[in-house]
Amino acid sequence: MDNAEAKILAAQLRRDLPELDLHGFYPDQALEQLGLFLSRLLEKNERASRVIYGGGSGKLRNSVFNYLQQQPFVATIQDEGGSCLILLK
Repeated sequence: MDNAEAKILAAQLRRDLPELDLHGFYPDQALEQLGLFLSRLLEKNERASRVIYGGGSGKLRNSVFNYLQQQPFVATIQDEGGSCLILLK
């Protein structure tokens, strides 16, 4: 197991992992909430969190992934089916 895998596993096992639930949001609204959430994580020096977007058509998931991939402080995005685990640098 490499260092990235170990960090993902440790984050998955945390019971107090910060979460953002985006169910019911349109993609533009969700990205606004996600930006605020990420800002709070950085302020609190959190290095892992979960973003829940649910199933459905995949539009929200794709919007979330595209947004996260563009953020220079996001190290890893782990798809979990209906949610993703993100690790920050």
